[in-house]
Amino acid sequence: MFSQFFGNYLLNKEEITKDQFTSCMEYMRANRVKLGLIAESEGLLTRTQANELNQLQMQTDKRFGDLAIERGYLTDSDVSYLLKLQGNPYLIFVQALDENKIMDLEKVTGLVADFQRDNGLSHTALEAIKCGDFDRLLPSFVTADKDDYFSLMSLALRNIVRFVSPYIRIDTAEKTTEYSARYIAYQKTTGAYDGFLGFASNDRAILTIADGYAGEYFERPDEDALDSVGEFTNCINGLRAAELSYQDTAIDMLPPELLFDSGISDAAGFYILPLYITGKKVDMMIKC
Repeated sequence: MFSQFFGNYLLNKEEITKDQFTSCMEYMRANRVKLGLIAESEGLLTRTQANELNQLQMQTDKRFGDLAIERGYLTDSDVSYLLKLQGNPYLIFVQALDENKIMDLEKVTGLVADFQRDNGLSHTALEAIKCGDFDRLLPSFVTADKDDYFSLMSLALRNIVRFVSPYIRIDTAEKTTEYSARYIAYQKTTGAYDGFLGFASNDRAILTIADGYAGEYFERPDEDALDSVGEFTNCINGLRAAELSYQDTAIDMLPPELLFDSGISDAAGFYILPLYITGKKVDMMIKC
């Protein structure tokens, strides 16, 4: 998630090119973040110490952490802590920028501060973007009067990361009473509350969800493709129903509905949350 938020910012500021961003994405798919970069980012090692240990690794069959402990630079607990951070999306993207010789950690740190300031992000929101925590991030992008909205949005986003793509970002949600699009797949729920969850787009972007969830390639946003998106909403609503059952709250799911060049309306209003999945815009529609 961080790579999409910050990467888009760098593109708009012309700090990186599209080709450089693509190179970073390819790097991230193939690599884990190095322990030395994490230690430097956390202030546990200097750049000189990290470079020294990297050189030593080339000369001996020992792990970076073991060498750091031998040299007295890190403790056992330091290494254990750093290993837990090795899958951190922020650090992986920073490493991708560094390894592709686009910018070093010092420049990244300064631009992250600019990114936070220019977007009016709180410290909590920035840290949520860095670690991919939707629960903490959503209140910065959604003004909702019920916690149910945050719960369902967060659940949906986590499942997009799980089944579709980890490379997503969100924009500010809007509440509306009417919405139309070229392609819509959504599912209504009844019971404890009458609501719905769906996804829509005006172009082929909705195929990012169809392809990702079905695990196959759809040539066009036809009924088969939208049916895959509908099944994805059914999966999310099923998980939500299971969560609510533990709270003695029951909801029933109606069959998914597919709409072409049409729209939905609700006098009480619902939310549209813009998503960018691998850079392609899809709207999430939610009513709780």
